[in-house]
Amino acid sequence: MSPIVIKTTKVVKQKSLLLWGGIGALVYAGFFILSLADQRLFSYMGVTAQPAVDLIKKLFWQDILLIQAKILGVYMLFGFLFGLAWYYFWSAILGARFWLMRLRGKLPVMVFSLAATEVFLLFSSMLKYPQVYSEYFHERAGWRQALQVWITSHLHPLYFQVIAWIFFLLFIVFLFKRWSWLVRIIVVSLAVSALVFWGLLTLTQKTYRHDLPGPNVIIISADSLRNDHVTAELAPHLTALAEKGTRFQQCYVSLPRTFPQWITYLKSQYPSEHGVRNMFPDKGLRDQAQGSLCSILKSHGYSSAVVSDFAGDVFTRFQAGFDIVKAPYFNFNTLIEQRCLEMHYLLLPYVLNQTGRDIFPVLKEMANNGDPLLLAREAEDIITGLQGRQKFFLVLFSSVTHFPYAAPYPYYAKFTEPRYNGRYKYYKPNIPGESLSLPAADLAQIRGLYKGAVRSFDDMVGRLLAYLKKNKLDQNTIIIVLSDHGEQLYENGWGQGHGEHLRGRAVLNVPLIINAPGEIFPVREQNTIVRDIDIAPTILDLVHIQTPGTMSGVSLLPLARGTTSSLNLTAFAETGLWFTDKGDNFYQRQRIMYPDIISLGEIDSTYNNEVVIKPEYRALTTIAKHRMVRTDQYKLIYIPTRQGIQYELYDTIKDPQELNNIAAQDPKTMKILQEQLSRWLSRDKNSSWRNGYLIPYP
Repeated sequence: MSPIVIKTTKVVKQKSLLLWGGIGALVYAGFFILSLADQRLFSYMGVTAQPAVDLIKKLFWQDILLIQAKILGVYMLFGFLFGLAWYYFWSAILGARFWLMRLRGKLPVMVFSLAATEVFLLFSSMLKYPQVYSEYFHERAGWRQALQVWITSHLHPLYFQVIAWIFFLLFIVFLFKRWSWLVRIIVVSLAVSALVFWGLLTLTQKTYRHDLPGPNVIIISADSLRNDHVTAELAPHLTALAEKGTRFQQCYVSLPRTFPQWITYLKSQYPSEHGVRNMFPDKGLRDQAQGSLCSILKSHGYSSAVVSDFAGDVFTRFQAGFDIVKAPYFNFNTLIEQRCLEMHYLLLPYVLNQTGRDIFPVLKEMANNGDPLLLAREAEDIITGLQGRQKFFLVLFSSVTHFPYAAPYPYYAKFTEPRYNGRYKYYKPNIPGESLSLPAADLAQIRGLYKGAVRSFDDMVGRLLAYLKKNKLDQNTIIIVLSDHGEQLYENGWGQGHGEHLRGRAVLNVPLIINAPGEIFPVREQNTIVRDIDIAPTILDLVHIQTPGTMSGVSLLPLARGTTSSLNLTAFAETGLWFTDKGDNFYQRQRIMYPDIISLGEIDSTYNNEVVIKPEYRALTTIAKHRMVRTDQYKLIYIPTRQGIQYELYDTIKDPQELNNIAAQDPKTMKILQEQLSRWLSRDKNSSWRNGYLIPYP
């Protein structure tokens, strides 16, 4: 073949590549338009607040355009790449027949191939993460609902893997046939060499360990994890871990909302002491919450890291002292970007993975996309990166058990009824003001989804423990399992969620497991009261560091070691912020009213567009809080209303469900607990008692 012909052929091929890559980009631009035309404005978990929509349109329209432009660019990039891939595929399969086809003959083949790719990846992703697509399929009813139900009921990930491998092998075989014998020998030699190298690397891969005087510390946590769901059936890895250490069955949190609770864990201070008492503190409150367990450990040679998904955005909103923070960031811009991305369900199949999270970090902020195994991989990468350093302290915080309980395949179907086809088939958002009167089938489905989320978290724990064992880190790593709070699942008419009231144990009583290599704790299970503020002092005690006087808690090691059966501790707690002033929940009738979150909050444009509580409502939201004191036998709840203070007293031994208020029948116990609660509340130096109410200073 003459040089001119060869050069001409190369030019034609290059033009063809650009042409079909460009056509692929245009087809995917069409997917962009199709997704955009199918969207539901700005809603969050199916809820649309018109004032928020109007504010977004007015203040953030430029941000929206920029985000949409980036999304369009990513669409077209994938389209370009798949256009090239399909061009090579059909060239390898059909050879000259494809080359000799006219443009109008090739075009339908290529467009069909690109559309088939979209459908294939969409169905595969919908099977794994149906919650992400439910808004545009299952919740639309008709053929869309039927399609999603059929996919999740009849398909298996193996089907998609087999199809993908068939197409890949066909491509390789036909391409191989068209190569010269010399090229075949080179390619086969390279492939065999790569396989041999990979095998040798796997066989000779070295593990590492930190042979240092002090142990590493890992806190493994799940948001909204109920203590009564850490069972052999739902959490076999956690229960096995507990059998090798100590499990505290009555650990209580101080404020069952994520932001203030993690500060309480790390600082060993009550919310009234560290100042963060809701999810939307201003910059001043966050700044005074700095300094914690991380800082103390760092001064003793520890490196520290935290890895989390959407509920862990709190770790990027205050300076806890971690050296590495792998968690999403939340502000109003984040919320807008998240919603813009959720609209494009035809792009999501390509980005719901680690690479996609690198392109769109906001994907970690999506509440309906909590994949704990992705989180485990991040944690393993961090630990690997800490190789060669001194001791490390790691917090791994999974959000999969937080509503909407959106665990991936196969967990969403493990404990649910296959024939259920109601609103909550794949996930259950906590909708403010929602009725408590749900049908039995809905309740069973919601609880089944939650159980599946617990199992997915437990499998993540199993994976991480296997990783530590493989690398011999299990021999020198303290493992602590806990949760920021539990969850109500409609028991006793108490609704769903956490932080709105203090009745029952489901929200305030969290799992606490301590497993320390080298420590053979004789007490496998401890049933006396312990508190969240005791975690940090216990960790410091385990690594032989003195607890500073700024911490309010005590070490729990005497209980685990059996040197005492009780520390005579009393637990205290307060409610979080009420996000709505509507609904038939009992606490809406037993509270000091203030507006819903749309009216309470404002955007702090001077501080990264963070959402904060308006200054005029900060004192009122603090006055309105319910408070609690809990001993081994009794619980007293303080409930301020505009008509006066109400009290609820429960004997938790005789009445474990806390259904019988005995405040009127037992005045002696009432008086004792009121005095204890009053002393605790009086520790708040920024408040004073007036007519029975705890009033913050201006």
